[in-house]
Amino acid sequence: MTKTMPVAVNLEPELSDQVIAVAAALDRPAAWVVEQAVKDFVALQEWQLAAIDEGIRAADAGEVVAHEDVVAWVRSWGTSHELPMPAPKSD
Repeated sequence: MTKTMPVAVNLEPELSDQVIAVAAALDRPAAWVVEQAVKDFVALQEWQLAAIDEGIRAADAGEVVAHEDVVAWVRSWGTSHELPMPAPKSD
């Protein structure tokens, strides 16, 4: 059996009501709904932090896209001459 850690959470009344409503609709305990929300939040934060670290690594390695190339690409969106996404270039 997985060991769990009890956590107390103070929720605003409206959010508490929403958690209770979702739990009732899913026929699950409110604690389960909160656990799922925390899992989703942590997964999103881990993904975002990893993406930031990768971006910093790429920038430190000189793998960058020139601002002018990005501007030209974005301005081409929705036109008949849409440009492909610019590729990173080493400094």
